[in-house]
Amino acid sequence: MNNKLGIESRKKSSMILTDVLDKAFSFEEAFQKSITNTKSLIKSEDKAFVYMLTSSVLRFLTQIDFTLDKLLKKPIKKLPCNPKMALRIGLVQLFILKTPGHAAVSTSVDITKSKWKGLVNAILRQIIREEKKYKKVFEDAPKLPDWLLKRWKKNWPNDYLKIIECIQEIKPHIDVAVKKDIRKWKNELKADLLPNNILRLNQGGLISEKVGYDQGEWWIQDYSSQIAIKSFSIKKNEEILDLCAAPGGKTAQMLALGAKVLSIDQSKKRITKFKENMKRLKFETEIIETDILKFDTQKRWDKILLDVPCSSTGIIRKNPDVLYSKEGSSINDLINIQKKLLQKSWSFLNTGGQLMYCNCSLEIEEGELQIKKFLRNNPDAKIKKISSSGLDDINKSLKKEGWLRILPNDSEKVKNIDGFFIACLKKVS
Repeated sequence: MNNKLGIESRKKSSMILTDVLDKAFSFEEAFQKSITNTKSLIKSEDKAFVYMLTSSVLRFLTQIDFTLDKLLKKPIKKLPCNPKMALRIGLVQLFILKTPGHAAVSTSVDITKSKWKGLVNAILRQIIREEKKYKKVFEDAPKLPDWLLKRWKKNWPNDYLKIIECIQEIKPHIDVAVKKDIRKWKNELKADLLPNNILRLNQGGLISEKVGYDQGEWWIQDYSSQIAIKSFSIKKNEEILDLCAAPGGKTAQMLALGAKVLSIDQSKKRITKFKENMKRLKFETEIIETDILKFDTQKRWDKILLDVPCSSTGIIRKNPDVLYSKEGSSINDLINIQKKLLQKSWSFLNTGGQLMYCNCSLEIEEGELQIKKFLRNNPDAKIKKISSSGLDDINKSLKKEGWLRILPNDSEKVKNIDGFFIACLKKVS
């Protein structure tokens, strides 16, 4: 990467970080906005670097800011945006990406406004001069925002350090689901075959340029997310009500198994993505744009999938913005929404039918406690225990209550998976 391209990639990274941390964009939205900016296009071979640089700053931001605060006269959060992002980008290059010191300093200074160049240069050079000292400060610093660290220490005391290791993976892998002939696509994509017939890509590059993508032969979906449908015993021609369906990974799984799916979501943006995905995959499905709480129908289903909106703390590995877009108080709002969605969804279920409740949160209030409260308040509901029969490598996640609590470090055979909660409820008379 020549110096000009190096500076351009750091400018892009600073823009993305500003959008995420100061303007509340999601990381995906900010990244796409930046790399498609027609005024300043970036070559495809440099997109991967921008992605890695920005996502690394977000994954390690708590440690980065803690370290920089030891060198600044006032907290880094009180600095103007431009020098603040330049310092963060410089430090992550030095300590995480192992960029040569002169390159980390010069590119960070080059993207800094004149007034602040001296400060950025001085701070980064001091870190290089006393690398051992500040590396220890960095390593000993808190690794998560306080609100989340306290929760995980309480709820996952034996696992939280391993969970943090998982979410700080610099190059998170990509898992995919295939329609059929998984052995063929394992070879075509040069992928690893994981337990439960899931593929993991082990080569970089743009997803859209990989063989079979445009032809709709496979789609991106994390290992843990695929387990939900694989544990639901979907049969050909079964009618499924798919709630909070977009962008449609689980919908695609059910359609690939031959189910007849009616999908509902209220987000116009997510539905647009859902339709794009289904068109590429050549699946015919029906999706209704409406608020589930306002949806009414006389029809009842034997199987319902409810993938509720949640805090997304199980997918921080690929969505590091979650660390800063959420906070403890926002979880209470989500819990209330989940409760209402679960109760309304239950009204669409036939007696004897099954409702699968799932989400990608690691917070027990959104999973275990939500289901326990529902069972107490609904005497016609009981847990249908998820069976390990036909599924591999889930014994650690399968709890005595009969639900799955998947932690990112749970798998004995697969390194680093998303956090997930999955419970199946049966309606009894």
